[in-house]
Amino acid sequence: MLGDRYSVIQGVIKEFKNFLSYRHFFEFAYRCEAKANVMYVSLRSQLQEWARSQLWYLQLRELQREGVVNALVRRKIQRRILGTKPVFTESGGECEVRVLTWRRDWINCIWALKTFYLHSGQSFALYIHDGGLLSKQVRELKCHFPNAQIVSLSSGEERTLAAMKGRNLVRSIAYRRTNITTKKLFDFYLLSKAERIISIDSDIVFFRNPVELVFPSTECRTNVYNRDMMDNYSIPCDEIMSVFGIAVPPRVNSGLNSVWRDSIAFGEIEEWLNYPPLFENRWVTEQTLHAMCSAVFGLALLPSTYSVGTLPGLEEDFVCKHYPSEPRRWLYREGMPVAWSAFANVSSTPSDREV
Repeated sequence: MLGDRYSVIQGVIKEFKNFLSYRHFFEFAYRCEAKANVMYVSLRSQLQEWARSQLWYLQLRELQREGVVNALVRRKIQRRILGTKPVFTESGGECEVRVLTWRRDWINCIWALKTFYLHSGQSFALYIHDGGLLSKQVRELKCHFPNAQIVSLSSGEERTLAAMKGRNLVRSIAYRRTNITTKKLFDFYLLSKAERIISIDSDIVFFRNPVELVFPSTECRTNVYNRDMMDNYSIPCDEIMSVFGIAVPPRVNSGLNSVWRDSIAFGEIEEWLNYPPLFENRWVTEQTLHAMCSAVFGLALLPSTYSVGTLPGLEEDFVCKHYPSEPRRWLYREGMPVAWSAFANVSSTPSDREV
């Protein structure tokens, strides 16, 4: 009897030991799985970070987003401009043209500038600010605009920061680091010695002489801007009025403008940047500050013939059209093909250079 009980107890103890053994095994397996997951996540993160630093990967992702057909259409029309004659600009003067461009938009920038110079008949000094260009793209830009000044990333950074520190623009320096487009607010005007600066975004093409842009009213000094599709400010107009006491007109677009250099009040901007809501949409804070400075100084909007839009449609009297936001399909399917007709008598055979 006791022997049977002992055997039962031994069996229970054996089963319990087996249970503990299985439990330890599964706990060990769970720990290994958790460690493997951590290692996998870490490795994937490191691979993604490495891939994002590789140009080929960035270009592959851009091609995936754009689509092969759209990319072929874009490349075919874009490259036509590379066969046109160079534009020789002045080395200085009371008015100058400044643009900010980068690796993806540099050919579009050539289109914007060559159509502007062709139709305006002007030779204003040209400054091209590097927003992330490859060295071969810089060389190509110099081929098309031999007298242009290329403001490199390092030179622009050093000179602009020195000017900002000299003015004690602490908040402005911090804000400038948040967005590459802030160069159009700080670098353009701090580094210029001209009285007036014409700023042109890379995604604009001109079809006629932009008289209102090139020769703004001489009765009073005012800054002129493109008229946007809608309000694109970091805070509403009524809030700007209630907080700063500035009546900003609606729909100011800073992508195309003619601005008097002394109208950009850096001291005022430094004070305005103390208001945190200005940073809620950092992509349009630069545009908002442009509108605020110019509203104080004097501001006018260009006529509706200076179009801004993401949808197709060109009127016969359009002076230019701004195609904002990627993928800019209609810039390549509409804007550039129409603008190309003006180069019939000035173009040579398309370039075969690899760019």
